[in-house]
Amino acid sequence: MTAQIRGHFDRAGATYEAAARVQRLVAARLAALCPPVLSGRVLEIGAGSGLLTRNLTPRLAPGAAYAALDISPGMLTHAAMPGAQRLAADGERPPFLPGTFDFLASASAMHWYADPARSIAANLRLLRPGGGFAIALYVQGTLGELEEASRATGFGSVYPMRPAAYYKTLFTDLTGGLAEFEEKRHAVTYDSVGELLRALKGAGVTHTPGTKAGSPARYREFVRYYENRFGGDAGIRATYATLYVRGRRALGAS
Repeated sequence: MTAQIRGHFDRAGATYEAAARVQRLVAARLAALCPPVLSGRVLEIGAGSGLLTRNLTPRLAPGAAYAALDISPGMLTHAAMPGAQRLAADGERPPFLPGTFDFLASASAMHWYADPARSIAANLRLLRPGGGFAIALYVQGTLGELEEASRATGFGSVYPMRPAAYYKTLFTDLTGGLAEFEEKRHAVTYDSVGELLRALKGAGVTHTPGTKAGSPARYREFVRYYENRFGGDAGIRATYATLYVRGRRALGAS
């Protein structure tokens, strides 16, 4: 699955910035939850095209270092991230020793993890004891409109997201209660269902574990269903349920 996800984002490297409207909103909100000054060594996991990176690198204190890690070399090739060192690597298997970093940031990435309990625990261990983090990931309810239309018409499938409660329990346990949470629903509109689907492809958000069943007739039925249920004067709606997590690694963590 990791190779498939990497491939989707590699192909979206040149189109991601224009298509990633929600991801831009999420990066801006997460940046507002990060410290105004970042010192020491900073790691961003899932840096993508640099949406969050460009919000954070201007905050680096003199002598600070910023590592921007992403699973997709294609994304990093097209990324604009001055002041950051790029690294193509898997966030679930980062090539760093525990305690290497002073701050960890990640936006719109960790919901792709195959084993979030193990991998997020490993990510937090990359922080020195007392090191801080700010993370945003998508949870159950994301693209619920698309999921309903797919289920009703048999056209396509949607990547299954874990509930917010799962991550809240995970981060609470991993930090000994040193985590704060915020849930937000970001909705964007498109002129048509076709534009929505093109935007998802352009942002690399096309990997699903299910069979992408389809035919011209089913596609037309899918479009009609989506327009009737989730269209309006403002356009076609797509909603992303987002969980923001801010906290720090316990001082006594081993």
